[in-house]
Amino acid sequence: MTLVQSFLGEQSLLLWLVLGLVGFVLTWQGANVVESTTSEMSDHFGVSQAIQGGIIAAVATSFPELAITVISVLVLGEFGTGAGALIGTAVFNILVIPGAVAVRTGDTPTTRGIVYRDAIFYLVAILGFFAVIALGVIGTDGREVAEITPQMGIGLMLVYVAYLILIIGGQKRSGSGNGEGRQSTNLPKQFGLFVGGLFVVLVGVEFMIGMTLEISTALDAPPFLMSVTVLSILSSFPDLLVGVEMGEGGDQRAAIANVFGTNTFNLVMVLPIGAILASGVSIGFLAAVPLLLFLFYTTLVVVVLAATDFEISQLEGYFLLGLYVVFLLWMVSEALGLSTLLTEQTLRTILS
Repeated sequence: MTLVQSFLGEQSLLLWLVLGLVGFVLTWQGANVVESTTSEMSDHFGVSQAIQGGIIAAVATSFPELAITVISVLVLGEFGTGAGALIGTAVFNILVIPGAVAVRTGDTPTTRGIVYRDAIFYLVAILGFFAVIALGVIGTDGREVAEITPQMGIGLMLVYVAYLILIIGGQKRSGSGNGEGRQSTNLPKQFGLFVGGLFVVLVGVEFMIGMTLEISTALDAPPFLMSVTVLSILSSFPDLLVGVEMGEGGDQRAAIANVFGTNTFNLVMVLPIGAILASGVSIGFLAAVPLLLFLFYTTLVVVVLAATDFEISQLEGYFLLGLYVVFLLWMVSEALGLSTLLTEQTLRTILS
C-alpha cells in the first residue's frame, strides 16, 4: 500500500483513475523540469551535446522509473511493481518510440555509433540483467524467485561504467566535448528547479502507483502485469512525446540514441539502486524470463532494422508499433487468464 492509499483509505476506482491522471501530468511536467535544468547546467559546464544526449538526458528521463523503483522497495516493501515497470518501460521505449518517430517523420536515419555502440551495448545490458536474475535463483528453493543481492547490483552497475567509458572515450578521440562553448546560467536557480522537479515526479509517481494497484485489485490481476502495462506506459509516455518532438525538429538520430541510453540506464543502474536500498530484492523468475526473452528478441529486431541502410523506414515503424500491440494483447490475455505463458507450470515445462 502506498502512502497515498494509506492516507485516503478505501475510495472508488473512478477517484483513483482521476488521481492517476493527475499523477501522470505531474510526472510529465516534473520530468520536463528535471531534463531542462540538467541541460542548462550541462551547457554551463561546457558538456558536449553527445554526452548530454547519451548520458545526462538519458539519466534525467529515467527518473520516473527510478522513483517507481524506490517507492516499490521502500514503501511497498516488494520489488514486483518496480521490476514490472522497468521491463514494461524497456519494451515500450524500444518499440513505440522508434516506431512513432519513423511513422510521424518518415524514414529515420541512424548512425554506426547508434547501432554498433549504443544498440549493441543495450543488448549486452539485457543479457547482463538476465544473467543477474538467473544467478539470483542459485541458492533459493526451487526456481520461482530470484534473490538479487546488493553485491549483484554493484556488479551490474559495472556494465554501465563500461558504457560511460565507451561514450566519453569516443568523444575524446573525436576531439569534441573539450569544454568549449560554455554558457552562463544561474546555477542556484537551476539546482532549485531541479530539486523541485524531482519532488513533483515523486508525488506523481506515488499517485500512478496507487492507481495501478487499485486497478489490479479491481480486475483481480497480478500487480506485476499492471506495472508492465499501465504503469510503464504512463511513466514512458512523456519520453514518447519528447522523442517525436525531436524527430519532427529534424533530430531523429538523437531521438533513437536517447532510447538506447535510457533503457541501458534503467536496466543496469535503476535495478541495482533498488537492490542496494532494500539490502536485496526478489524478482519473480518464472514471470520475468518470458518477458526478458521478448525484450531481447524485439531489441534484436530493432537493431537489425537500424543497421539495414542505417535507417528505420516508415513501414518498419508501423511494424514496430504492431509488435507493441501484440505485446499488449499478450499481457491482457495473461491478466484475464486466457493465456498462461507466464504461469509457473508453463515455464517449468520450458525450463525442464
